[in-house]
Amino acid sequence: MKSIIKIFFLALLTVVIGTFLIKKHYDTTIETPNSDSSERVTFEIEQGAALDSIITKLTESGVLKENWSKYFEVYMKLNNLVPKIQAGIYEIPKNLNIKEIASVIQSSQEQAVWVTIPEGLRKDEIANIIEQEFTKSNGTSFSSSEFLSLTTDSTYITTFGIPYELTDLEGYLYPDKYSFSVNANAQEVIGVMLTNFRNRVGFTDTYEDIIVASMVEREGYTSEDRPMIADIIQRRYKEGWLLQIDATLLYPKRDWKSPITQADKQNDNPYNTYKYQGYPPTPICNPGLAAINAVRNPKPNTYYYYIHDTNGNVHFARTLDEHNQNVQKYLR
Repeated sequence: MKSIIKIFFLALLTVVIGTFLIKKHYDTTIETPNSDSSERVTFEIEQGAALDSIITKLTESGVLKENWSKYFEVYMKLNNLVPKIQAGIYEIPKNLNIKEIASVIQSSQEQAVWVTIPEGLRKDEIANIIEQEFTKSNGTSFSSSEFLSLTTDSTYITTFGIPYELTDLEGYLYPDKYSFSVNANAQEVIGVMLTNFRNRVGFTDTYEDIIVASMVEREGYTSEDRPMIADIIQRRYKEGWLLQIDATLLYPKRDWKSPITQADKQNDNPYNTYKYQGYPPTPICNPGLAAINAVRNPKPNTYYYYIHDTNGNVHFARTLDEHNQNVQKYLR
């Protein structure tokens, strides 16, 4: 009997010690920062998202260590926090601990106006889209005219700490899905978009890189043709060719669907790359990361011309004769 009692107490002691150690490790883990990096990650929680899908997104984005996912799940359930999770778009630093991450995703910060900005739009198009979404809410403070005015306000632009002189935010209004406070004004909206650009893209590219990326965005259709087109544009520029980019002709017209005429190619404006050598003075749209990365990593080739047929397929040519043959074959 004594041996049985001894075994029982040894087993109980083992359970107690084990539970204590597990509890201690748990307490330490939920208080330990996930990372030393203060990099912020944009993270979206959709309405009605399950906890396991949220945890998966957190681990995939680097906000939560994969081997800490169970601790996060336990913490959320033990403290009855799952019902308090708010849908919205968050910017979460990688150096938060589990308790802090849980606290962040409980507040949507009044992000009530959702706006999706597609790649390749001009700033006036973006202003109109944002204004349309804000007008669906009462008492909005957003003004598209103020928005556009701020995009060329040099004093305002310098407040973002961009490491080179910039007089126009065209090209830097990062296309993405945004959630703004219903009371956000134009300054706050631009601030969110520029912060997103800094986090997603960074300010390491030159202004000319963003100009080229804007042309690649409008001229390229796929992940395969963009790096090829980026190389063609850069080589034509370096070798002193006229760029002859159709999209640059449409930028001053404020109409991407306008038919290009011979008069457009003779028009006297700095965006006419059929008439003036070099890059246009500003980006012609706001490119996405794929186009920017294409400029960062162009695919070397020996082509100088390209067209897209009516199905969106690209056709490259090395000489003007080959190019004209492609035009006759695919566009006539």
